[in-house]
Amino acid sequence: MENLWNDLCYAWRMLIKSPGFWIVAVLALGLAIGANTSIFSLFNGVMWRPLPVKDPQQLVVVATKQRGLDFPIPLSYPDFQDYRQLKAVFSDMIGYVPDPVNLQAGGRPTRAWAELVTGNYFSMLGLEAVRGRTFAADEGWVPGKDALIVLSYKYWQTRFGGNPDIVGRSVQVNKHPFTIIGVAPERYHGAYYFLEPDFYIPVTTMSLLDPKSADDLNKRGATYLRVLARLQPGMTPTQALAAAQPTDRRLAQEFPESHKDMSLLVIPELNARPEPGLGAFMSKAVWVFMSLAGLVLLIACANVANLILARANGRRKELAMRFALGASRGRMIRQLLTESVLLALCGGIAGLVFARWAAMALMSIRIPTDLPLHLFDLRVDWRVFAFSFLVASITGIVAGLMPALQAHRTDLADTLKVGGRSGGGSTGHHRFRNALVVAQVAVSLLLLACAGFFIRSFQNSANVDMGFRVDHTLMMSVDLGLQGYSEERGQQFYKQISDRVKSLPGVRDASFAAYIPMGYENDIVNVYPDGQPVDNKSRAETSFNNQVQPDYFRAVGVHVIKGREFTEADSATAPKVAIVNETFANKIWPGQDPTGKIFRTEKDGPAIQVVGLTRTGKYTFLYETPQLFVYFPVAQRYVAAATLMVYSQDDPLRLVGPVRDQIQQLDGSLPVFDVNTMEAHVEYGKPLLPARLGAMLVGAFGMLGLVLATVGVYGVVSYSVSQRTHEIGIRSALGAQRRNVLGMVLKQGMTMALIGTAIGIVLAFLLFRGLHSVLYGVVSTDLVTLAAVSSLLLAIAFVASYIPALRATQVDPVVALREQ
Repeated sequence: MENLWNDLCYAWRMLIKSPGFWIVAVLALGLAIGANTSIFSLFNGVMWRPLPVKDPQQLVVVATKQRGLDFPIPLSYPDFQDYRQLKAVFSDMIGYVPDPVNLQAGGRPTRAWAELVTGNYFSMLGLEAVRGRTFAADEGWVPGKDALIVLSYKYWQTRFGGNPDIVGRSVQVNKHPFTIIGVAPERYHGAYYFLEPDFYIPVTTMSLLDPKSADDLNKRGATYLRVLARLQPGMTPTQALAAAQPTDRRLAQEFPESHKDMSLLVIPELNARPEPGLGAFMSKAVWVFMSLAGLVLLIACANVANLILARANGRRKELAMRFALGASRGRMIRQLLTESVLLALCGGIAGLVFARWAAMALMSIRIPTDLPLHLFDLRVDWRVFAFSFLVASITGIVAGLMPALQAHRTDLADTLKVGGRSGGGSTGHHRFRNALVVAQVAVSLLLLACAGFFIRSFQNSANVDMGFRVDHTLMMSVDLGLQGYSEERGQQFYKQISDRVKSLPGVRDASFAAYIPMGYENDIVNVYPDGQPVDNKSRAETSFNNQVQPDYFRAVGVHVIKGREFTEADSATAPKVAIVNETFANKIWPGQDPTGKIFRTEKDGPAIQVVGLTRTGKYTFLYETPQLFVYFPVAQRYVAAATLMVYSQDDPLRLVGPVRDQIQQLDGSLPVFDVNTMEAHVEYGKPLLPARLGAMLVGAFGMLGLVLATVGVYGVVSYSVSQRTHEIGIRSALGAQRRNVLGMVLKQGMTMALIGTAIGIVLAFLLFRGLHSVLYGVVSTDLVTLAAVSSLLLAIAFVASYIPALRATQVDPVVALREQ
């Protein structure tokens, strides 16, 4: 222990004696370790940090899967009750679903997000209220009863100012009295990882919130309930699936229309983020970004190893003297490694600071929606500290190992013979340092190429035809159900507002729609085509759908390529009509004209005639496969919550005030939310946010790698010039011209850069094979990107070589020979 302390003290003194070396090395390591810590913090917060509940490792997400569908399906409330009875499999099971509500507590009503939960929600998760209580064992199970609220800690602080007397207070939720009984723990943000609700209310109060949804607690086909379960000790997800098969078969026999080919899906909670079914994609994303961060660290290690080698070469006489005085080889290697690890630990501290800045930047990202999203939980916990310390320690060992081994091979006689002269070091030293620079350049080009691929992917994503107009469109949402509107009054409101807004100056068109393109909410319907056999063994096709006003297609820029658009004649009493997209038509009626065809959304439901056809666009995700989509007139399929789309001549934000005034004139108490432009929604919301974040992160890695590689080239060439001062002086004395000296030094730097660039291009082609599935519209033969990043890297390498080369031409032969 005493020797270790002595080594640390000596290492610290040696670092302090070389402040320039210390600062450059710590900054290089700090940036690289910071990049790795940032990426680890990101995935730790999103995917690896367990929910702050009791025994989170036992939690699994329960959903259903149906043959032919790529995405898992939530459970219905009756199915939840059936699967909850599998006590040999699940010790308990909870259900929850987010829902917007209108809350009034002394003043104007405000829109809030409630999580409708089963009565055992808090007890199963092992959560206790910080104030008041949670739901009792007999509460939250009887439909229409127990109008109780448990506030989230954040909402308690922001909406009620942390009032300690809040428990027992009555508030109006959708104009129905609810009693606040408690406040949830501060550290708990909800079971749905990316959505932080404002409060929790029993799912059995659904009929109080919306009388039309009263029967949803009994419908087998109403699959809206997210389910989280706790496995029995020793039970695995695979065993749970096997044990649930008898229940699967029973439900398929009793309810063939909704449960045919349906089975339970059990996924560990951590593997179901951000959504069940995306585990493979997220694993690939983790691999890509952690690998890129590791490459940045590799460049930093090579950079610092070069610095340590250069410094060790300058300390050759010191090391030789210590060997001559009896220091063992092992002790010297340990001393040099101690210096490297201490240097890396300082870099680790700097890396934590850089990582914290990056985390704050990520957490400051705001998505244009009123959903209470909880995207980035980047708190620094013990995992982040442990990761950063481990990376710093390994970095120090890797960066200092080769210099230490090089010092181990020091020839005492040769070193002491040169006395105070700055020896040029062995040829092996030069080759090894040059090899490190070549590796830095190759990895830097790999990072730059990857950044270029992601940026090209983002550009391709931004330029793709999404099937709707992006510019000149204002969006403004209302929820009439929260105000207790009847269907008749709601239809009148939609009609009056759209007519009023169309008459405003600068408005080209306006229309209400239930859902916005590529929004956070969507809906699906079953499709039963007429003329095809329908029996208990057949399964309906499913299609995404939207309910829109007649002018929707012109307002949003969705072109009807065959047939007609909706008109005012398509009223509630008129024959049912629909407009479908090409994928819908090709799937249901391949090779036929869909206009005039009939289908139903329920086996015994009314006939719906197709009157128009649109091209297939993007509806949920940018990278989705072509989806079936059908539009219905809102007059025939009423929805209480809708978004007003306003197509403007100029800047749509100028219409926010006039449009809001029209709504307030008609109903001054109606909250307006999600005021946004379609362009902002596409660029900064769900459509392009993943591609934008990927381009930003990988672009930052590429630039960081470029800076580190540039410093590496400059450091090696500059050091080489300083070591060859004597040689350059002799050459100049013998008549070498300025251009000869300049060319000699440039040749050294550019040779390393060219070799590294060539290797990097080969690596980039290999890397693309692992990236192509997460890139959009980018091919492995993207020579434009490779040529651009190669030119950039070579240009900067030229500058990094030219500066010391220019300094070499200014060497005075007399002074150089006198010093040597």
